[in-house]
Amino acid sequence: MKIVGVQSRVTSFVIAVVLLLPISTTLAGGQPDAQPAMTQGSRFPGMPVTGTDTARNKRRGPVDVTFTKWRTAVVPPLPAPTVRSLFAGFVGGDLGAGDFLGEVLDRKASTPGTITVPIAALHAIYEVQAGERSFVALIQGGSNGVTGVGLLDGVILAGWRTGAHVHVAFQMIGSCTDRDGVAHGPCFEGTIHVERAPEK
Repeated sequence: MKIVGVQSRVTSFVIAVVLLLPISTTLAGGQPDAQPAMTQGSRFPGMPVTGTDTARNKRRGPVDVTFTKWRTAVVPPLPAPTVRSLFAGFVGGDLGAGDFLGEVLDRKASTPGTITVPIAALHAIYEVQAGERSFVALIQGGSNGVTGVGLLDGVILAGWRTGAHVHVAFQMIGSCTDRDGVAHGPCFEGTIHVERAPEK
Protein backbone atom coordinates (compact mmCIF):
# COMPACT_ATOMS: atom_id res chain seq x y z
CA MET A 1 0.00 0.00 0.00
CA LYS A 2 2.85 2.40 0.83
CA ILE A 3 4.52 1.82 -2.56
CA VAL A 4 1.29 2.70 -4.43
CA GLY A 5 0.89 5.91 -2.40
CA VAL A 6 4.49 6.98 -3.06
CA GLN A 7 4.14 6.25 -6.81
CA SER A 8 0.93 8.30 -6.95
CA ARG A 9 2.60 11.30 -5.25
CA VAL A 10 5.69 11.06 -7.48
CA THR A 11 3.51 10.89 -10.61
CA SER A 12 1.54 13.98 -9.52
CA PHE A 13 4.80 15.87 -8.80
CA VAL A 14 6.27 14.98 -12.23
CA ILE A 15 3.08 16.10 -14.03
CA ALA A 16 3.08 19.43 -12.14
CA VAL A 17 6.75 20.08 -13.02
CA VAL A 18 6.17 19.28 -16.71
CA LEU A 19 3.15 21.59 -16.88
CA LEU A 20 4.79 24.51 -15.03
CA LEU A 21 8.24 24.35 -16.67
CA PRO A 22 7.31 26.29 -19.87
CA ILE A 23 5.54 28.97 -17.80
CA SER A 24 8.45 29.43 -15.36
CA THR A 25 10.97 29.57 -18.23
CA THR A 26 8.95 32.28 -19.99
CA LEU A 27 8.53 34.31 -16.78
CA ALA A 28 12.29 34.14 -16.20
CA GLY A 29 12.85 35.79 -19.57
CA GLY A 30 13.81 32.67 -21.49
CA GLN A 31 12.03 30.79 -24.23
CA PRO A 32 10.47 27.37 -23.74
CA ASP A 33 12.06 24.54 -25.69
CA ALA A 34 8.92 23.75 -27.69
CA GLN A 35 7.74 26.16 -30.37
CA PRO A 36 4.25 27.56 -29.73
CA ALA A 37 1.59 26.14 -31.95
CA MET A 38 0.50 28.24 -34.91
CA THR A 39 -3.15 29.10 -34.61
CA GLN A 40 -4.73 28.43 -38.01
CA GLY A 41 -5.15 31.72 -39.86
CA SER A 42 -3.00 33.72 -37.44
CA ARG A 43 0.15 35.44 -38.66
CA PHE A 44 1.73 35.19 -35.21
CA PRO A 45 2.43 31.88 -33.38
CA GLY A 46 0.16 31.24 -30.44
CA MET A 47 -1.96 34.33 -31.04
CA PRO A 48 -5.68 34.19 -31.79
CA VAL A 49 -6.98 35.00 -35.25
CA THR A 50 -7.87 38.67 -35.50
CA GLY A 51 -10.71 40.13 -37.54
CA THR A 52 -8.18 41.29 -40.13
CA ASP A 53 -6.68 37.80 -40.44
CA THR A 54 -10.16 36.30 -40.89
CA ALA A 55 -11.00 38.85 -43.60
CA ARG A 56 -7.65 38.15 -45.33
CA ASN A 57 -8.32 34.39 -45.39
CA LYS A 58 -11.84 35.05 -46.72
CA ARG A 59 -10.37 37.04 -49.62
CA ARG A 60 -7.87 34.28 -50.43
CA GLY A 61 -10.20 31.30 -50.00
CA PRO A 62 -13.21 30.23 -52.05
CA VAL A 63 -16.14 32.66 -52.16
CA ASP A 64 -19.80 32.35 -53.10
CA VAL A 65 -21.52 35.05 -55.12
CA THR A 66 -25.32 34.88 -55.14
CA PHE A 67 -27.19 36.23 -58.16
CA THR A 68 -30.65 36.89 -59.51
CA LYS A 69 -30.95 37.37 -63.28
CA TRP A 70 -33.59 37.80 -65.95
CA ARG A 71 -33.58 37.86 -69.76
CA THR A 72 -33.41 41.33 -71.33
CA ALA A 73 -33.16 40.43 -75.03
CA VAL A 74 -32.94 37.55 -77.50
CA VAL A 75 -30.27 38.13 -80.12
CA PRO A 76 -30.99 36.88 -83.65
CA PRO A 77 -28.91 33.76 -84.35
CA LEU A 78 -25.69 34.61 -86.11
CA PRO A 79 -24.68 32.68 -88.19
CA ALA A 80 -25.82 29.24 -86.92
CA PRO A 81 -29.40 28.47 -85.81
CA THR A 82 -28.73 28.87 -82.08
CA VAL A 83 -30.46 30.95 -79.41
CA ARG A 84 -28.47 33.80 -77.90
CA SER A 85 -29.87 35.74 -74.95
CA LEU A 86 -28.76 38.72 -72.90
CA PHE A 87 -29.33 38.87 -69.14
CA ALA A 88 -29.19 41.51 -66.41
CA GLY A 89 -29.52 41.26 -62.65
CA PHE A 90 -27.82 41.80 -59.33
CA VAL A 91 -25.37 39.95 -57.09
CA GLY A 92 -24.74 39.57 -53.37
CA GLY A 93 -23.04 37.10 -51.07
CA ASP A 94 -19.36 37.17 -50.11
CA LEU A 95 -18.47 40.03 -52.47
CA GLY A 96 -21.31 42.29 -51.34
CA ALA A 97 -23.86 44.04 -53.55
CA GLY A 98 -23.17 44.49 -57.24
CA ASP A 99 -24.55 44.05 -60.74
CA PHE A 100 -24.83 41.02 -63.00
CA LEU A 101 -24.61 40.87 -66.79
CA GLY A 102 -24.74 37.72 -68.85
CA GLU A 103 -24.85 36.44 -72.38
CA VAL A 104 -25.77 32.97 -73.55
CA LEU A 105 -23.49 32.41 -76.53
CA ASP A 106 -25.03 29.09 -77.48
CA ARG A 107 -28.07 27.12 -76.33
CA LYS A 108 -28.97 23.82 -77.93
CA ALA A 109 -31.89 21.72 -76.70
CA SER A 110 -32.10 17.96 -76.88
CA THR A 111 -34.40 16.52 -79.55
CA PRO A 112 -37.87 15.78 -78.12
CA GLY A 113 -38.51 12.05 -77.86
CA THR A 114 -34.86 10.97 -77.94
CA ILE A 115 -33.90 11.86 -74.36
CA THR A 116 -36.28 11.13 -71.47
CA VAL A 117 -35.69 14.53 -69.81
CA PRO A 118 -35.35 17.67 -71.96
CA ILE A 119 -31.82 19.01 -71.52
CA ALA A 120 -30.35 22.22 -72.91
CA ALA A 121 -26.61 22.56 -73.45
CA LEU A 122 -25.42 26.07 -72.51
CA HIS A 123 -22.31 28.09 -73.29
CA ALA A 124 -22.32 31.50 -71.59
CA ILE A 125 -20.42 34.49 -70.25
CA TYR A 126 -21.19 35.85 -66.77
CA GLU A 127 -19.95 39.24 -65.62
CA VAL A 128 -20.04 40.26 -61.95
CA GLN A 129 -19.57 43.97 -61.30
CA ALA A 130 -18.46 44.32 -57.66
CA GLY A 131 -15.82 47.05 -57.50
CA GLU A 132 -12.25 45.75 -57.10
CA ARG A 133 -13.51 42.17 -57.24
CA SER A 134 -15.34 42.38 -60.57
CA PHE A 135 -14.75 39.52 -63.00
CA VAL A 136 -15.86 37.92 -66.27
CA ALA A 137 -16.19 34.12 -66.48
CA LEU A 138 -16.68 31.82 -69.44
CA ILE A 139 -18.87 28.86 -68.44
CA GLN A 140 -20.54 25.83 -69.99
CA GLY A 141 -22.90 23.13 -68.83
CA GLY A 142 -26.63 22.66 -69.11
CA SER A 143 -30.11 23.00 -67.66
CA ASN A 144 -32.90 20.56 -66.93
CA GLY A 145 -36.11 21.50 -68.76
CA VAL A 146 -38.33 19.80 -66.14
CA THR A 147 -36.80 21.03 -62.87
CA GLY A 148 -35.35 24.33 -64.11
CA VAL A 149 -32.01 23.55 -62.49
CA GLY A 150 -28.82 24.61 -64.27
CA LEU A 151 -25.25 23.48 -63.57
CA LEU A 152 -22.23 24.99 -65.31
CA ASP A 153 -18.46 25.10 -64.84
CA GLY A 154 -15.82 27.44 -66.18
CA VAL A 155 -12.95 29.81 -65.55
CA ILE A 156 -12.49 33.53 -64.90
CA LEU A 157 -10.92 35.10 -68.00
CA ALA A 158 -10.81 38.76 -66.95
CA GLY A 159 -10.67 40.77 -63.73
CA TRP A 160 -10.41 39.60 -60.14
CA ARG A 161 -8.96 36.10 -59.72
CA THR A 162 -8.25 35.58 -63.42
CA GLY A 163 -7.61 31.88 -63.98
CA ALA A 164 -9.72 30.71 -61.02
CA HIS A 165 -12.28 27.96 -61.60
CA VAL A 166 -15.96 28.67 -61.04
CA HIS A 167 -19.02 26.47 -60.54
CA VAL A 168 -22.48 27.88 -61.21
CA ALA A 169 -25.77 26.45 -59.95
CA PHE A 170 -29.12 28.13 -60.59
CA GLN A 171 -32.85 27.51 -60.33
CA MET A 172 -35.47 29.01 -62.63
CA ILE A 173 -38.26 30.82 -60.75
CA GLY A 174 -41.48 32.40 -62.00
CA SER A 175 -40.69 36.03 -61.28
CA CYS A 176 -38.43 38.39 -59.36
CA THR A 177 -38.09 42.09 -58.56
CA ASP A 178 -35.09 44.25 -59.34
CA ARG A 179 -33.68 46.88 -56.96
CA ASP A 180 -36.06 49.50 -58.37
CA GLY A 181 -39.10 47.34 -57.63
CA VAL A 182 -39.71 46.42 -61.28
CA ALA A 183 -41.00 42.86 -61.76
CA HIS A 184 -39.36 40.47 -64.24
CA GLY A 185 -40.02 36.90 -65.25
CA PRO A 186 -39.04 34.23 -65.67
CA CYS A 187 -35.97 34.72 -63.47
CA PHE A 188 -33.05 32.62 -62.32
CA GLU A 189 -31.55 32.55 -58.81
CA GLY A 190 -28.22 30.94 -58.14
CA THR A 191 -24.69 30.93 -56.83
CA ILE A 192 -21.31 31.34 -58.49
CA HIS A 193 -18.72 29.46 -56.43
CA VAL A 194 -15.29 30.98 -57.09
CA GLU A 195 -12.24 28.91 -56.18
CA ARG A 196 -8.92 30.27 -54.92
CA ALA A 197 -6.84 32.35 -57.30
CA PRO A 198 -4.23 30.24 -59.09
CA GLU A 199 -0.68 30.40 -57.72
CA LYS A 200 1.62 32.67 -59.70
